[in-house]
Amino acid sequence: MSFLEKLFGTSGASTTGDYSNYIDLDKYEKELGRELSDEPADTYIRIAVFTNFEQIAMLKKEIYDGNILIVDISNIKSDERLRNHLFNELKDVVLDVHGDIVGMRDNNILVTPNGIKVDRRKIGGNY
Repeated sequence: MSFLEKLFGTSGASTTGDYSNYIDLDKYEKELGRELSDEPADTYIRIAVFTNFEQIAMLKKEIYDGNILIVDISNIKSDERLRNHLFNELKDVVLDVHGDIVGMRDNNILVTPNGIKVDRRKIGGNY
């Protein structure tokens, strides 16, 4: 499974389907090589799958450390109490660090630290 498939999931196309409309990003990933992923960075984009209350402290620490979070909340969609608690905790951190928070589709939340804001306008799309 490629890096982008792990990040965003598979495209939903079957293994026998027509792939002529898809861009094969595997070759670009290979050109970048592993050495780039081993270099330290000031800010990381972290992917989190939220499943329980105990993870909240870890997510908050990531934002305080200046990292960007993409939080998958699909596992708690049916637990309104836990979902609301998570949203309130992340909102408080965002207010504290002057970051930003936005929902992405149905199951993901994007949380940014200080200095990074989410422009909610679509590029090239209808506003």
